[in-house]
Amino acid sequence: MAQLPHFDIEGAIYFVTTRLKEKGRVLTDDEAELVQKTILDLVEQNKLRLYAYVVMPNHLHVLLIPLKEGISKTLQLIKGRASRQINEGNFWQKGFFDFTIFTEKKFKEKFNYIHFNPVKWGLVERAEDYKYSSAKEYKTRYGEVVY
Repeated sequence: MAQLPHFDIEGAIYFVTTRLKEKGRVLTDDEAELVQKTILDLVEQNKLRLYAYVVMPNHLHVLLIPLKEGISKTLQLIKGRASRQINEGNFWQKGFFDFTIFTEKKFKEKFNYIHFNPVKWGLVERAEDYKYSSAKEYKTRYGEVVY
């Protein structure tokens, strides 16, 4: 099946999901930490504006604005750099799913979905307790996890 096209809209906020390609494979804690570090490094390098993220055992969700490249290149940077740091070749599924955010209501929905994904999957009881997410920083900065 052909990949769906990804449309670049300058300044647009994207909700993105990508998965590991091998069914049953999960990221180790060290690998999840490297994926998290890769995302945060790209923020520091001014490649993307990050609103929320979560690195789950077998997938990743991010809410971001690409700043220097389009959405495809931005995801290529995240996935490629993480793969190289983990030194396992490309362990991500080909492509990714993106959803362009056009309303504040949809932004809030996706923001909260990202932060509460580990709770939904029973990994933690409180979103801010999950190590590989922006929920803890958001809770520290704003006093709550929800937007």
